[in-house]
Amino acid sequence: MTPGRDCHIVIRMSSNWRADVQGLRAVAVGLVIAGHAGLSGFEGGFIGVDVFFVLSGFLITTLLLRETDRSGRVSISQFYARRARRILPAATATMLVVLAYSAIVLPQTLTDEIAGDAGWAAVFLANVHFAKEAVDYFSSSAPSPFQHYWSLSVEEQFYVVWPLLILAVALWIPKKLRRRAITALAGLVAAVSLAWSIHLTATEPATAYFSTPARAFELAAGALLACVIGRLQITTSSPRRGRLVAAGLGFAGIGTLVYATVSFSDATPFPGWHALVPVGATVALLIAGPDTPTGWLLSKQPFRYLGDISFSLYLWHWPILILGPDAIPGGGTRQLLIMLALTLAASAASYHFIEMPFQRHKIPHLTKGRRALALWPAAAALALVAGTSSQAYAGYQVDVAKASAKEWFADNPDVLETDDKPVPGVLKTTVKAAEEGAPLPPKVEFDAKDSWAERDGYCYVGYGETQLEDKCAYGDTKAKRTVAVVGDSHIGMWMPALDTLAEQQHVKLVPFVKLGCAAYGVKQKSSKMSVEECEDFRTWTDKKIAELDPDTIVVGSRGMLDMKKRDGVSTEEQWREGVRDVVGSFETITRDVRVFADVPAVDNDPGECLSDARNLLEDCVVKANGTEVDSNDVTREAIKDTPADYVDIVDLVCTERCPLVVGDVVTYYDDSHITATWVDRVTPALGKRLGRLDRSA
Repeated sequence: MTPGRDCHIVIRMSSNWRADVQGLRAVAVGLVIAGHAGLSGFEGGFIGVDVFFVLSGFLITTLLLRETDRSGRVSISQFYARRARRILPAATATMLVVLAYSAIVLPQTLTDEIAGDAGWAAVFLANVHFAKEAVDYFSSSAPSPFQHYWSLSVEEQFYVVWPLLILAVALWIPKKLRRRAITALAGLVAAVSLAWSIHLTATEPATAYFSTPARAFELAAGALLACVIGRLQITTSSPRRGRLVAAGLGFAGIGTLVYATVSFSDATPFPGWHALVPVGATVALLIAGPDTPTGWLLSKQPFRYLGDISFSLYLWHWPILILGPDAIPGGGTRQLLIMLALTLAASAASYHFIEMPFQRHKIPHLTKGRRALALWPAAAALALVAGTSSQAYAGYQVDVAKASAKEWFADNPDVLETDDKPVPGVLKTTVKAAEEGAPLPPKVEFDAKDSWAERDGYCYVGYGETQLEDKCAYGDTKAKRTVAVVGDSHIGMWMPALDTLAEQQHVKLVPFVKLGCAAYGVKQKSSKMSVEECEDFRTWTDKKIAELDPDTIVVGSRGMLDMKKRDGVSTEEQWREGVRDVVGSFETITRDVRVFADVPAVDNDPGECLSDARNLLEDCVVKANGTEVDSNDVTREAIKDTPADYVDIVDLVCTERCPLVVGDVVTYYDDSHITATWVDRVTPALGKRLGRLDRSA
């Protein structure tokens, strides 16, 4: 090719600002918001965070390289002063508003959790916190309104190290080799991080999602591009062809982002190698530059403005989407549009009245030079004070409500006097009091650890496991007569009662319990367990029970959990066949098989409901219906022609409705499990219903 006909397409960064980059920020935050809002076709919208990571690595490294070229070093203090002005004001303001809202509006338990999450977010360790808590980013359960701060934590942790590495290179490497050394360093970080990300995503996916080492390659990819951008050229035989190549890169980048958005989902192992898809797309768009059709479009309004306010949009959208549904009536599209409008309004206000004054040095004594470093401890201190204050105010509201409740129950003592009374009658008294406007009992204390799994170390098989390594036995462990307990956590939660009864009757109790895995041969798959894992546990259980040769088998499971229609067969029919097959199999071992009913799930979070100072008892009494109740009819029908006994325990927990507290005793510790304390309360009634656990004695 002759020099005159070569085409060199180079990204030129004449300033820190590039219109198409702002547009790309808008695309990134738009993908995140659409994904979090649950819009159809945007299941992979979480890749917007990966776009942000690449952009951040690219822009920050560009600034650091300019500084090293100009002065031969990096001013670490000035770097962190700039980061403080850029990140802390808006992030802290969002945090303070959410904490104030939670203190005034939310239950005490939620306020306590949110305040704790805020503390981790304030010191940019939110990702460490959520990884430690084994948070599932894609879980449908109510997440923290500060969960999205994990990505800010990843960035700040990366920038604790990256500028120091560049400074070391600037000080120790000759100027003519400096850029190559930083390029090699960025490449090394990217390669090592990617390898670790692929490994960790395969072995510990929840941890990998929040892990800085597993995400660093995305920021390093942007850094690597910044290092080579001055020498990066697309050379073709004609200017026209060069423009076509650049345009092709831009279209490929956008197309790849669209592909990832519509094809990725919560089932996609992420980050790992899948994260290379949005990373590569972002790099392609940056190389293509502003002088392409995609660059031209991204440089236009409203993309540029949305890019300007993208940081505030990211901060505000999540808490509004998480907390908004309880505050905004109506549901559906109208509710979503209102929340999105609130997000836009809050973000615009945050950008113009918080972000810009700090970035343009309009806040006296705080934004000039290194003075901005004071924002780091100030922001952390504000978050600590706000978090502590929100907890104190929420506690104060509960104390006021309890004082009022104490007066009511002084005039109506029968509602609290439940000891030694028949359980069904006590439940009816509680429901009637709720209908008459009773407050929550003043001494009620919710304890999430009041569960069978926390009681006396009862054995069970967790997620990711298929068998118990050690032999577990309860009741009278020296007894010759044996009862096997088989099923998932919904039979496991009755272990305190069965343990007590077995000890009283001198029977040994051996559990075969696995979380989320029914005793019956149905296919169950969840985000925590594969179908194969559950089936492997059942195979192991069948073998062990045959070896044990128990005198009695007690079986129970949560009704039709994690099931779906398969090959035209309804979940009800699958459940019926599963119950019939397993009970028939057990009856070849013993004629004494007891099949437990399931208790209704509740649509209120017990801890939140019972700690909400605004709630009356009526607010914490729910209808006894749902899949679990429906499954009971199917289970009863499946065993009606067999010798197995059906054990109906629903009326030990509910009437037509289920109170979350009876007297001073909390009945449920989550949406479907009975507290160990309530199980203790109903043990005598259950014992009368069961009779002897071993009828052959």
